[in-house]
Amino acid sequence: MIEADSPARRQRDYAVIGAVGLVHSTSHVFQFCLPPMFPLLQEEFGMGFAALGSVVAAFYLASGLGQAFVGIFVDRWGGRRVLAAGMALLASAILAMAFVPAFWMFLPLAVLAGLGNSVFHPADFAILASRVHPSRTGRAFSIHAFGGTIGYVVSPLLLAALGFWLGWRTALAIGGIYGLVQAAFVYLARDLLGEAAPTAAAAKEGIREVAAAFGKLLVMPAMLAAFVYLTMTAMSSSGVQTFAAASLAAIHGIEFRAATLAVTLYLVGNAIGILAGGFVADATDRHDQVAAAGLIAAALLLASSVAFTPPFAAVLVLFAATGMAVGITSAARDILVKKLAPPGATGRTFGLVYSGFDIGSMLAPLLLGWFLDHGWPEGTLYGIAVAFVATILVIRIVDSFARAGYSHAPRTSP
Repeated sequence: MIEADSPARRQRDYAVIGAVGLVHSTSHVFQFCLPPMFPLLQEEFGMGFAALGSVVAAFYLASGLGQAFVGIFVDRWGGRRVLAAGMALLASAILAMAFVPAFWMFLPLAVLAGLGNSVFHPADFAILASRVHPSRTGRAFSIHAFGGTIGYVVSPLLLAALGFWLGWRTALAIGGIYGLVQAAFVYLARDLLGEAAPTAAAAKEGIREVAAAFGKLLVMPAMLAAFVYLTMTAMSSSGVQTFAAASLAAIHGIEFRAATLAVTLYLVGNAIGILAGGFVADATDRHDQVAAAGLIAAALLLASSVAFTPPFAAVLVLFAATGMAVGITSAARDILVKKLAPPGATGRTFGLVYSGFDIGSMLAPLLLGWFLDHGWPEGTLYGIAVAFVATILVIRIVDSFARAGYSHAPRTSP
């Protein structure tokens, strides 16, 4: 039964949304805490970029694999406790990195950090879905995504500054301690974030029943379609962040540092679009149309930045507008996924589907980097635009499953 809306309920809802958004932003800060300090790590350990990149790859691999399964624990024990445990593990691993005497020790710690990072999407969405009034779901999801985007923006600025000013060890130690403080806050915020007790069916589940229910989710066409949706979304976004600057530098014959301004404006536009998209998602039930329209606009804007060879100043405007168009789709996308979640399985649904984000982030460099390696930088941006368009077909499939009643599928096998 849905609790009636009231001023007190609205106040509590916004407190929940703010708390979850803040914690989500911290997870994104930790995701990019090492790359800004690569030069300092190279100086101390004498490692190449491939070795440094392997640490980041280990983090995302562990996060992606863990995320697919951690939703089971969210559904059983509640989002708050799992979120606090994940943040504590992530922060502890980052803190331990500040004291490593040898480079190889980064790898196991990166795996632990990735496992800690794997809890955020399933736990966050489970908390928001259960604690926020349905009339504010779109805004809740948009502020959650906005927090992640802000984390991406803040991480290279804040941690790089701390690293070069105080040393990379001190910077990581400060970040780890801050994360532990947040973990304690989440654990103690029982009244705000809720206990999220499992349903009667979930409480009776043993290992066998959990395995059967999760196995059923894995083979559900609706889940597979949503997984592909999130994978393609991550590939296009990761492609912009990873290769857009290098591509623009080659196309326009400018310095790489100048070209990174386009990516920065893309992220700023994305953050603005995410916030606006929450209001749009709450004002309609055709979330498939919102997501499709945003991606069509993004594809046209991004392709225009290459096809018509505009001056670089115009490219900056086009990239900001592209980011905004993509951002508007964020809340609509998350609501589409929520519609697919069987009763009592919100955590495992979001965990499974959002593991596609990590997979997409790993695939994008392999696929899109080919164009740069073969001297066609325009192909990278065209490839991202094509990915935007191709995602629209997947959106239609996901929406058709949601409207066909997949959200009412049974949780366990008979």
